Amino acid sequence: MPRESRTSLAALIVIGTGAMTSATLSPVMLGLYIDELRLTASQASLALAAENGAYALGLLLFYLVLHRARRPMLAAIGLAVMIVTSLLTARAGGFVPLLAIRAAFGLAMGFTASTVFAAYAGRADPQRVWAIATFVNLAYAALLLALSGWIAQTFGLTGIVAILAVVAAIGLACTRLIPPPPRPAQEAHAGPIARGLTINVPASCGALALLCLYAGHTTLWSFQERMGLTVGLDRSQVGVLLGISVLGAIAGALLSMAAGHRFGQRGPNALAFAGLIASALLLAMPLMAAYVAGAIIVKTAWFFGLPFILGALARLDRSGRWSSMGAALLALGSAIGPAIGATLAGYGAHMIGFLAAGLYLMSFLFTVPLFAADRSAAPR
Repeated sequence: MPRESRTSLAALIVIGTGAMTSATLSPVMLGLYIDELRLTASQASLALAAENGAYALGLLLFYLVLHRARRPMLAAIGLAVMIVTSLLTARAGGFVPLLAIRAAFGLAMGFTASTVFAAYAGRADPQRVWAIATFVNLAYAALLLALSGWIAQTFGLTGIVAILAVVAAIGLACTRLIPPPPRPAQEAHAGPIARGLTINVPASCGALALLCLYAGHTTLWSFQERMGLTVGLDRSQVGVLLGISVLGAIAGALLSMAAGHRFGQRGPNALAFAGLIASALLLAMPLMAAYVAGAIIVKTAWFFGLPFILGALARLDRSGRWSSMGAALLALGSAIGPAIGATLAGYGAHMIGFLAAGLYLMSFLFTVPLFAADRSAAPR
């Protein structure tokens, strides 16, 4: 399958959607772990952290070793394991079995997602590809989250994990369309960071920016249902609001696609982070109006700025290895965020907003050297 084929891009988006559905549903799953599996809030958060930590490990293994494996085979193995572990989740008999099951799911998710991220990096304009993929995934997430409250109330955890299994099965059918990696001659032109473990400051800063960014994102996202309940909403209302908030994310992705390279990268990046910090501070306020505004703004700013960061990192390495490393640190941030948030939840759910604001500020500072090294607005 040619690397620039629209069919291959569609297949990659379908596979990526299946791989990341668990992250989309994490606020609902956290609540169901507490209510159905009788876990404490801390245990439920640690189950999410184990999944995200294993996901990061899978991405790191791709950077170190698995980039040599056949991408369709690697993705197929990951999706098959995701189907099995999804179905086992509803049968987990306690905290320890759930921890093991979700860790296996996360590792498989890392194997699958790494093939998608690497294929995106190999395309002509990775920033635009990320924006398109983000738009499609968000439209799917908006529908899924709008229905998630009803699914959780009607079918419980069994219904949620059935969704995870079905989307993974659909992705499994698309793995044969994954394009091949760059040829060695092409990879040689990707720069020194594609050929070994050489430390590259801009790429390292970009990866660390993703770590801090997603530590803040996942902290807010994982506790957003609980924060909504605190301000007086019920679970079904929170589910609908989370679905509506994704419309703001879709708008952000569309704005990112429209902006492209017209306004450079540093200005849009700063604008996105200003929105993120403001939204985190709004969510820190125990008021329903502030909660609603913060939930919508955070999604818009998040998905407006993300393609700029991912595109800049991909342009530093067309082989996709640094994209996988960046995604690994992104996932590590996703594991760290809920774990730290669990310690702050005892002081009030809205304290998590202040934590997220600090993490967003750190992430912005790390993006400065990344964009300084990627001055050209045109894809290379």
